[in-house]
This record gives sequence, structure tokens and C-alpha cells, in this order.
Amino acid sequence: MSTLRGGQLGLVYPNGRYRRFSTCKGLITTSGMLVDAERNRVLVCNEDVGVSLSSAPGTRNRVAQVLEFNLDTGELQQTYDLSSLSRGPTLANDLALDAQGNIYVTDSFQPQIYKIDRATRQVSILMRSARLMPADAPAAAQGTQPYLNGIVSHPDGYLIAADYTRGLLWKVTLDNAPEISEIRLPQRLKGPDGLRLKNAHELVIVQSFPGAKGSMSGDVMLLSSNDGWASAHITAVDTPPELDGPTGAALLDGQVWVVNSRYPRLFADVAQAERTRTFSIVRVALERRPADRRRLPTRPE
Repeated sequence: MSTLRGGQLGLVYPNGRYRRFSTCKGLITTSGMLVDAERNRVLVCNEDVGVSLSSAPGTRNRVAQVLEFNLDTGELQQTYDLSSLSRGPTLANDLALDAQGNIYVTDSFQPQIYKIDRATRQVSILMRSARLMPADAPAAAQGTQPYLNGIVSHPDGYLIAADYTRGLLWKVTLDNAPEISEIRLPQRLKGPDGLRLKNAHELVIVQSFPGAKGSMSGDVMLLSSNDGWASAHITAVDTPPELDGPTGAALLDGQVWVVNSRYPRLFADVAQAERTRTFSIVRVALERRPADRRRLPTRPE
């Protein structure tokens, strides 16, 4: 488990017990993470969004890293720096892993996706496209308005990434010249954050959005596709009442578990963030419903 404020990586056991996984000193805010059991490593995004106990004016929105830890010992093995590839604010939000061990990372403040090559360990920009961030986005929104967020690697050799602010899903090919297309949906998503593939045809999406009386709410949606993710339809939605800022999802024995990070409380008043000390991992019951096959048209190229 990663942490926004504490700069930690932790293990959560079935009985709810928590303990630190690593004592690495360089963690500020940790977000997207993956366990790569085949290569005995844990991969995690590290950044500074201004809410961590270790945040500083000199690093806020300027740190974008992927850290690689030994799965057995928690020892830091490698640091991949992405910040040198960006001009302006940067936020390494989430990451995905393909079958060859290559890592792909979204940047919420830049219209680009990074690649970390497994063989060479080189960091590069896989794709940069004006479509990934609106051209008319005000300068004041840079560093505050997140766009690219959750990302997954599909076994058929492409990526699926979410746009949190605009409620979109993107499909990104991994050919020599990567291409991007908008996945057609029956409706705009509401703050899509964490993504998790259940299988090649089903995608779990964790969403957070404004609730009643200025509070934050959230839900978990299951999308299905039968055309290689050119389009998708909604097959299930669950709205646990306790969600007030969910972010990531994990699968355990076929069940979906969601982290309720309560991040809006942390960002609303950083000075009082320490008052928010209780967080939860919630099991979600995604009951299928008849597919809604209405489509939104894709944006023009």
C-alpha cells in the first residue's frame, strides 16, 4: 500500500494489521504501485503534491520518480527519474507493466506517458499528445488539475489510461509509432482514478467525485468490451456508502478491494491534514446489470 501523506510503503494483512514494507528515506508521496512477482520487485511512483510530511517548496510538483524495491527485503534497488523529461509541473501518478517487464507511467500534469525499458533501464517519453490535455487549459490549472491518471497494460499489447478531469479512457498502442484513440463509452466517467483489469474483456474503474453538501463520494464501475477496447459498456456499479475519496483497486481471489484514501480531506486543508488518521480498504460487490450500449462519439483526430 502507498501513502499520500506519510511517504511510506506498507503491507496490509487479511486481519487488517499494517506494517511498513520499506524504510527508504527518499519517499515523499507514493501513489501508483505494482508487485512484479516474476522479477521479485515492487514498483512505486514517488512525487510531491504538497500534502506530505516531507513536502517542500523546492520539490513540490517537481519530483517524478519510479522506485524499484526488492520484493523479499524491501531494499531500494533502482530509482528512475522522470522529472528531467518535463518542463513545468510533473506528477508521476500511476504505472503499468507489460509482459516483457517494461514500465509505463502516466503524468497527471503533462500530456505524456513515459516508458522505462526493462532491458536498457532507459527512461523515455513513449507518447506526448495534445489530445491528452486540453489546449485551452488555463495556465493556473497547471500543477493543480490532474488529467492522466490510472493506467493498465492489456495482454494483447496496448495500454488503457484514464483522464480524471474529463472522464475519458484512452487506448494507446505500443507499436513503433504509438497511436492514441478514445475508447467509446455510453457516458462520461466521473473522476476515474485507479484501473484494474479483471481479465482481457473486463476493467474495474475506481471513481471519486463531489457528493452531497460539498463532500466527496465515489463508486466502483465494471466496464466490458467485446471489440478490443475500441468501445466499452457498463456492466456493474457499486457505491459503498463509506467511500469519500477512493483511489486504487486490487484483486484477491476474484474479489475487488478498494482503498478509500480520503484524499480530498488532505488537500482541502493541509495544515489540518493530520486530523485525518483513519483509512479503510473496502470490499466491493459488483453486481452485473444489463449492458448500456449507448455510445459517445470519439473526438476528431
